Amino acid sequence: MKYEHVFKFMKNIVWSLILNGIFAIVLGLLILIFPDLLPILIGGFLIIFGIIALAFARRVNKYSKIDIEI
Repeated sequence: MKYEHVFKFMKNIVWSLILNGIFAIVLGLLILIFPDLLPILIGGFLIIFGIIALAFARRVNKYSKIDIEI
């Protein structure tokens, strides 16, 4: 029963990181397309942050025993 809570927590962490990563990549691409919104450096930072977040989510998912297809 205690492990169920841990697995649910891990599942929430994975989905949170996936959503944050997708959001950061989309926001970064929009900033690069419309450079008047913010400087291009911020766009690059957001894209890199998104890629790192997705890689971290994949690693957490790999070591957990939850079946989430990424």
